[in-house]
Amino acid sequence: MQLLHSTPVSLGGVTLRLARLDNQESRACIRSGFGSSTAFISLSPGLVCVFDSPTASGLTHQEVGAAGLSVHQLWNAAADQLTARAQREQGVEFLVRCPTAVLDCASLPRGFEVDGHGVPAAWWLAHPQPFSLLHRHFEAVMQPDTGLVYATRDGRELFVFDAGVDEVARCLSDADVLTYSVGFPLLCRARAH
Repeated sequence: MQLLHSTPVSLGGVTLRLARLDNQESRACIRSGFGSSTAFISLSPGLVCVFDSPTASGLTHQEVGAAGLSVHQLWNAAADQLTARAQREQGVEFLVRCPTAVLDCASLPRGFEVDGHGVPAAWWLAHPQPFSLLHRHFEAVMQPDTGLVYATRDGRELFVFDAGVDEVARCLSDADVLTYSVGFPLLCRARAH
C-alpha cells in the first residue's frame, strides 16, 4: 500500500468554509477512504465545515494530519484566526451595506449584507466561536424585533435580517435561509439546485 505524499499545510493560511452536504461539490469530495477524503466537521443536519488553504480546497484528513493537528484542533485554530480579524481596540467590527445593493427584491426586511473580513462572510457560520461573535454583534446593533435570520445564495455572501424564516425565504427564494442555534447554523430553507 502506498501512502500519498502531501505538502504540509501552513496553519496561517487555513480557512473554515461552510458547505452543504447535498450539493454536488460536497458529495464528490466527502467520500470514503480516510486518507483521500475531505476532512470535515458536522455542524447540523445538511451542513458541514470543511477547510481550505491557499493552495487546496477541501483539505483531506491526510493533509490535516501532515500539519500535526487533528481535524478538531484545526477547526478551533482556524476559528481563533477568523475571530481575530473582527477584533478592534474599541470592540468587534463588521462592515455592512444595505442588501438592496445586490439583491433585486421589491420589499426586503430590515437587514444588512455582511463583509467577511477577507474571507466570504458565510464562512463565519462554520464554527460556534465566530458565528456567536457575529450573531451577538448583530443582536446588539439591530436589536431585532422578530429574530435574526441569515441567508446566502452561494455559500459565500451573507445577509442578516430581522425577520421570520418564511419572510426571508419568500424574498430570497434562491438562497439558503439559516438561523442561529447555540453557535451552530440551522438550515431552515434550502435553495434549489
